[in-house]
Amino acid sequence: MAEFDWNNYLEVNKSIAVPEELFLHVEASLNNGIKQGMLLEVCHKNNPDIYWIAEITMVCGHLLRIKFIGAENDFWCDISNTKVHPLGWCGKYDELIEPPDEINEKYGDTIIDIMKNALLDGQSVSIEALNNKGLSPIDRIKVGMKVEVQNVIDPYRYWIATVCENVGGRLLLRYDGSDDDLQQFWIFFTNPRLSSFGYVTNKGSPWQFKYPGKVNKFSCKNKLSTQLRQSAEESIKEPTPADLFQPNQSLEPHNFVTGMKLEALNPVDMKTIRPATVLKVFNNFHFLVIIDDHADDYEDSKTAWLCDSMNPYIYPIGWAQRNNITFKTPKIWKDGPFDWDEYLSMTSSVPAPDYCFGIKEPLKEIKVNMKLESVNPQNHEEIHVATVDQIVEHMLCVELLPIGERFWCDQNSDLLFPAGWCDSNDYALHIPDTTTINKEPAKVEEKIVKEDLKSSDEWCDRIFFNYKCYAGPSISRNKLSQLPKHVGPGPLSLVLKEVLNKIISASYKPAKLLKDWETEEHPEEGMRLEVLRAKLKSSTYHACVPVATRRSQVDAFCRAACVRLQACPCLFGPTEHADRCPNSCQQVDKSTFHNGTERRGRPKGSCNGRRKKKKAPEKREKEQQPSQETESNKDGESVESEHSAGSTPPSEQGTRPNSPDSSTEYKRSQRRKREAKNNYPKMEMKTRGAKLPNFALQMKEAHWDKKDVETIYNNTCVTKKQTPDSDSENETNESSSNSREMKNISDVSDSEEPELKKLKFNTYDPLPTDNKMFEKDVQMTWIKGKLKLSPNPLDWSVDDVYEYLRNTEDCKLIAEKMKQEEIDGQAFVMLDLPVIREFLHMKKEFALQLSKHIAMIRWYTMNFEDNCVT
Repeated sequence: MAEFDWNNYLEVNKSIAVPEELFLHVEASLNNGIKQGMLLEVCHKNNPDIYWIAEITMVCGHLLRIKFIGAENDFWCDISNTKVHPLGWCGKYDELIEPPDEINEKYGDTIIDIMKNALLDGQSVSIEALNNKGLSPIDRIKVGMKVEVQNVIDPYRYWIATVCENVGGRLLLRYDGSDDDLQQFWIFFTNPRLSSFGYVTNKGSPWQFKYPGKVNKFSCKNKLSTQLRQSAEESIKEPTPADLFQPNQSLEPHNFVTGMKLEALNPVDMKTIRPATVLKVFNNFHFLVIIDDHADDYEDSKTAWLCDSMNPYIYPIGWAQRNNITFKTPKIWKDGPFDWDEYLSMTSSVPAPDYCFGIKEPLKEIKVNMKLESVNPQNHEEIHVATVDQIVEHMLCVELLPIGERFWCDQNSDLLFPAGWCDSNDYALHIPDTTTINKEPAKVEEKIVKEDLKSSDEWCDRIFFNYKCYAGPSISRNKLSQLPKHVGPGPLSLVLKEVLNKIISASYKPAKLLKDWETEEHPEEGMRLEVLRAKLKSSTYHACVPVATRRSQVDAFCRAACVRLQACPCLFGPTEHADRCPNSCQQVDKSTFHNGTERRGRPKGSCNGRRKKKKAPEKREKEQQPSQETESNKDGESVESEHSAGSTPPSEQGTRPNSPDSSTEYKRSQRRKREAKNNYPKMEMKTRGAKLPNFALQMKEAHWDKKDVETIYNNTCVTKKQTPDSDSENETNESSSNSREMKNISDVSDSEEPELKKLKFNTYDPLPTDNKMFEKDVQMTWIKGKLKLSPNPLDWSVDDVYEYLRNTEDCKLIAEKMKQEEIDGQAFVMLDLPVIREFLHMKKEFALQLSKHIAMIRWYTMNFEDNCVT
């Protein structure tokens, strides 16, 4: 699948994206409570015991650009390590507050009037925002935190859940104590169903904990108290801030009465409007609405809304007809057009008055055909490119691309996201087919082109999936039977890529299969490399796989791929075998397809994807153990399975259902465990609300010393004279660097793939492990020699920073942008990757390279005195 570019897509479709500021839940996830123009009490630079009032002129996460009241120049301040307080703090704690000497000399007694005017017009930063060190809510939510989730049909029932994943504020939660009866689910952190841990305990009765499963496993008080105690102990490891998850406190009293009729959006499909009834009124703020057709099974069918007076998915009777929206009649209605008056008399009920539904503002800034990203309501793991198909009052009809499904939602729904949100948070986005966009040539020419293409060697006829053939130990027969009967006809490369993608999706372990197919060598003649991807949960794997380039090679290519799968050679190919396989694969011994290779799958006696521990070996086995250990040390350690047994279908003796059964015992050789040559610190990416690398931590964990940093600067900032010795040395460094750059899916172990796959290293990135680059007597010529900059980077001007970046090999393209942003030495040292990505709007590759230089400059600044001596 090609990389998706929102800008190109919008330009080709001649459309625009929904403005980002309209997605209130996304804006809330990025708001750290500090805004431009707010006031602070900040300590003096020269005397940290004296404070003066300062105004915020720019906000960049935990970095603030501030200016003292009465001063002309502003400066950068890092609130994570600087003494800053809200207004009134000095008076409360009897601290001295007075202007700096230069301001006092300039204004004298008039500075008091200037301060009064500033205090009247300004707003103080809250103590909570300062205590959070400028972190946004999504930065404060950690995996392992506990939250309390409200039941979907009862406002007083809650249960504890654990945060398993945080993607830009979109949380993957798992109910505590759940097994297979309750699956994990996605929910945005601003959803009013979420509360901080301890909410129910503080509220008391009638709020209570009740397990949300069909069968209440904790109906016994002892079991319930044990589970709650266990959750409380686990919450100590990662405490949940009380202000992160707050229920909606601005609810208005409703006027609904039990038995009232109304119209409601079907919560299952979010497509049709149906007759509904107010089943229960809990209090002045909450009531339960159920779909009439599911009055008896609304809990199991999930066809009920827990509502307040402003719920966007309930409407007065006749609303769907007035707005030409699909209305589905109830089962008890006879044939003919639906009539509300007759239905009310049939059910002996009264309609809910219009004033009960509150006043909902119609949409203004959102227009039809605008683009956005949307969650699939049928599968919350999927986020699609979407378009606004229809607008009715406060409701949007959103079409998911490329599947074409439409559903209704509110403008403030947390199922909607701005264009580019998935890319910013490193989440998989389902995209439309961009290859057919904007291709409208003349019909006659199009027919001629198609006929020429069909007759050429780049055209491929249908490729059939013969699911009755033996699928081998890697492919799930159940998944294989759900694939389409064939793929194609179409262009050769597209058809073969789609076939391989279908096979990967039908495998037990997509990433493992992709790794087996990958090649890093040049393809054979008549083949070319194509990038294939495999998705498992939230991780995406990719690899270069050779595919055929000519029609005559298709049959042989398909057979070879089947053989590598240890499956029947006719499993897929240009010939359909609907009734009988020519190889009689269902009658012959399946071991004939294994080609002398290992059988895949879990070893016998395995449990949850890992080998069971053997009992105490006999004496003879103990004697053989030293030699086996020596041999295993040479060959490498055994590798664990990539995924847990939960993703493997159950089978007897650890084999899959379609694995061949044979009485012969298969000897399993130990597999080598691939170890990463360099264990780098884990990097968490953050753009609009995602995690980013901590370069200080990376340097600490990598144990970089002074010589390392000096040599890196010499290699990146100074053009060395090439000598025979230096040529050989550079070649060595290039080879080691290239080995890092080519670290694809085959170079890493299964457990570390998701992290290492997302890192991109360049050939000119020196690392501390490149020993030849780090000589003992290396001088920091980048400061003392060629550039003629100030020895202390904190004294650099904007032009000095520009000159430094312009003389680097990897950051000279962004030197001009840094100059436009007026980044001086002090600001340059205080930058970090989150600020560069979010506020300087820099691409990831450039941001990483710039952060490398910032980390080194910061290191040099901290050791300035030592550097001067050397």
